[in-house]
Amino acid sequence: MQINNSKKLTETSILSCIGIIFALASTYIPFLSMFFMFNGIPYTIIAARCGLRYSIMSSFISLTILMMMMNPISALVFALVFIPSIFIGYNIYKNETPFENIALGSLFFILMMMLYIKLSVVIFNVDIVKEFNDIFIKAMNVQKDVINSLGIKIDEKELNNLLEYFSVYLPSTLVIIPSIVISFINYYVSVFILRRIKKDENILPEVKDFSLPGNIPVGIVLIYLSTLLIKYIDGVYYKSIVMNLEMVILTLFLIQGACVYSYFLDKINMKKGTKGFLLIISFIIRPIVFIITIIGMLDSAMNFRKIRR
Repeated sequence: MQINNSKKLTETSILSCIGIIFALASTYIPFLSMFFMFNGIPYTIIAARCGLRYSIMSSFISLTILMMMMNPISALVFALVFIPSIFIGYNIYKNETPFENIALGSLFFILMMMLYIKLSVVIFNVDIVKEFNDIFIKAMNVQKDVINSLGIKIDEKELNNLLEYFSVYLPSTLVIIPSIVISFINYYVSVFILRRIKKDENILPEVKDFSLPGNIPVGIVLIYLSTLLIKYIDGVYYKSIVMNLEMVILTLFLIQGACVYSYFLDKINMKKGTKGFLLIISFIIRPIVFIITIIGMLDSAMNFRKIRR
């Protein structure tokens, strides 16, 4: 996407203004706050169209303007979104492999979200993980009181196990899984827009083409062996780390299994509407989710789709 400098500057200015408007809207309009993590899309497009220099310049200027229009510390939080978004856009600019770009973008989002949680504790004295855990506990206690008022006895041990289970998996639920989803959406929306504003040659990859690296089983074994090294270190919650790793790995296999499922639905020429409905229903029914995860595991070893990895 070779364009001259004056056009780059014009596009950067327009997209930066859009990014600033999105940031202000997600900050001051309550029902738009859920779109906070997608505010980096304009900067992904800038990086993809104009390169790294223009994207860094636009994000710096945008942050400066936001600091003047809102709480400076709150404005700095947007940097945690802009950085991985710029990285994804720059990889589009360099024509990197789509799913490699998404994977690395997910890693950047994970690091930024972990940093955000840590900064919230240090700067605002707010532990986001603890806050979510407390909200869940309060909600469960309310449900418990309602059920007790109906004369139904609750197994306290089972309830405590559920609360412990939620507390252990909360970090991966808040950080890792959302980061993967955000990276996917950021890439797909950005490439979709790029293809609309100009006849861009970037391929908008189909979900069925996604595949984990061929050496993922070896990688998983190495990760588990690495966790054994920290098992006996004081202050490290070994069980929590292992359980969250399992959550991440199972999520990756679930994604891969869904892609295999999508691939074979296309093989039988199923209509897109019906296919989408089946995929959604499959993620709701727990036994099917388990089967799809197993399919993802098997595909990592047997390569059903014959995709070169």
